[in-house]
Amino acid sequence: MSSPFLRWVSPRQARALPDPQLTPSAKASVAVSSELSTTVFAGESEAWRDYLETPWEQRCDPDGLRIEVRRHTWDERLQFEPIGGPHVKDWCRWLNGAVVTVNEKMSAQPAVAALLQRLLFGNAERQSKVVEMRTAKDLPGPATREIRFDDAFDPVVTRILLSTQLVQSVQNERIQKEKPTHLENLGLVWPVLRRIFLCLGYPNYPRDRFTERIEITTLWVIVNLYLLYDGKEGGKLVPNPCGELFERYTAKRDGESVQHIQRRNPFFRLLNDLSFLLNARQLATGEASARIFVRDYLDSRYLRLSIAGLMPDVPDWMQAMDFEWKGKKKVITPAPKAGQFGILDDEDLVAWKKVREPLADNHYHLVRQLGIGQFGRVYEAINATNASIPERVAIKVDRIRKGMKKEAIEAAETIMQTAGGLSSSPHVIRVFDAGKLPKVRATFHVLQLVDGDTLDNLLGITGSEHSSILRPLQPRPDEEAARHEFLSALDLSDGEAWRRARQAPPFSSPPDLVDLLDLLVSKTLWVEEVHRLGFAINDLKNGNVMISRRGQFKAIDLDAYSQTFTAYDRLPDYFFLAASTVQMITARHGQLGSGELKSLFGETKRLREFLLKYWNFSELPAIQQDRLSREDVVDFICDFTATARTGGYAHEPGAFTEAIDRLISLKRKLGYNEMVME
Repeated sequence: MSSPFLRWVSPRQARALPDPQLTPSAKASVAVSSELSTTVFAGESEAWRDYLETPWEQRCDPDGLRIEVRRHTWDERLQFEPIGGPHVKDWCRWLNGAVVTVNEKMSAQPAVAALLQRLLFGNAERQSKVVEMRTAKDLPGPATREIRFDDAFDPVVTRILLSTQLVQSVQNERIQKEKPTHLENLGLVWPVLRRIFLCLGYPNYPRDRFTERIEITTLWVIVNLYLLYDGKEGGKLVPNPCGELFERYTAKRDGESVQHIQRRNPFFRLLNDLSFLLNARQLATGEASARIFVRDYLDSRYLRLSIAGLMPDVPDWMQAMDFEWKGKKKVITPAPKAGQFGILDDEDLVAWKKVREPLADNHYHLVRQLGIGQFGRVYEAINATNASIPERVAIKVDRIRKGMKKEAIEAAETIMQTAGGLSSSPHVIRVFDAGKLPKVRATFHVLQLVDGDTLDNLLGITGSEHSSILRPLQPRPDEEAARHEFLSALDLSDGEAWRRARQAPPFSSPPDLVDLLDLLVSKTLWVEEVHRLGFAINDLKNGNVMISRRGQFKAIDLDAYSQTFTAYDRLPDYFFLAASTVQMITARHGQLGSGELKSLFGETKRLREFLLKYWNFSELPAIQQDRLSREDVVDFICDFTATARTGGYAHEPGAFTEAIDRLISLKRKLGYNEMVME
């Protein structure tokens, strides 16, 4: 019998249901909205939602290919067997021949062959025994992997769906080529085979889908380099016959010339950037560097449907300027105006005009104000000359306070060092460059642009969080000092009320429980990763986190980050994590003053009573068929915040990891099936 949790209710339907007084039929609908937390790496959210509204049985092309994909784990061999559909025997012959060629090519590079085997067979034992390849006409991306579970939630069938258009275009090219060489056959079918390889590489339910995709893509890039290219000359990769055909296919698909493909196509540009890995001596030590390039490549592709579906539209007054290129380096923009381009008032306008020309002298041209902080502002800008970073970037401009020039320059240098140490963390914004603007007594940082908003704005709690704290100048001596620092910042939360005047639109509808747990998972993974890398966040709050319009979580303000030396240096992070968690989970009830916030997260009994009294997330036993109760969720939140605020996680990092795993388990019981990915 198939699982009852595989049906789909669209986000628009699910969020329109009355809450918390749901009817039995409405509860049943919510119970099966299990694909709402799906993460993909291609396409747009609306197209994926439309696709997921189609029943499982109707997603495949009835006249398309159906092939069994066999992974023989005992001898690590991949084999394709025909089931049905036109040209299915031809496809099995082409694919099986291509796999043989891949193995032969990889045999000359044992280290790379080991990476490919890890990709294809590393997770095979934990996945379903039956794997089918099918085609689908309405797929929003080139490929997906979907799993069907039984009543015990064990995987029964793994289905790799490929776009019908993709398969048909490759088939037409392959049929036209009579008696191709082995390498030519591989190059012709590689657009299809590579998608199958990637889909086989995904594990079921990793702790974090984005982190797992970075690891998979890092392996994948190295395999592609050795499979498609013979070396590099004149700044360009030199393709072998397989690579030539794959480049030609991609150029034709994109309407691009082959000679420009390595510069203009993001994947080929990534391969070119990582061409140093073709040197066998660099391969052993180059994986860490490759991960940083890969996370930058994936950032623009990551799409978490549940959170993306909540993001509000950008108000007209916050839209970026239109701009015009004059030649290769000059950018022309209109005049800034209050009430447009994110410029709220005359104070913003004066600040914009003050830094516009100095930044233009550094080849960064402002097109929008993104936000304002305690010591400066953040803008969106066009990068006119630096080809090593994106064209659109964020620029954080901090004014140098009187008599603090030396400290400001040292702080800017410290941020760059911190950014380098955190560059491998997928949950932290990238910092590309830094500089000084002497004429206006300011420093600036060039950041990764995150198109979205801060989590406090989206939750509607702007101005209610603790005041900003500075980077500690020395290690914290004891727990008392760390707790005093935290409580002092919390007492000054009312001083942040000025932010409310600048609050942007909140989520388009209140986040449901699975959304909030999804966000909390990202927040805890961020803290865990930063601590693992030897840093403390210090100024941890929802206002220092951004959510992109594609649902991605990014910590944005590195001003207060510092290196850790003892557990005391990590303590404020857990104190603030407890406070921000309570604010996030109670946001539907309205903003909490500092006194009420202290009372709630400081007294476990009172927090429990509050959550049970103001429960806003319907009756979980009815919805989830007794897999999860609201007491389970409340118990976790109370235990989690109590351990965080008492410093337990700082002294026992393993306990924090266990808490994250428990949180992920709760989330999966609410949205059990993360089924679709590119």
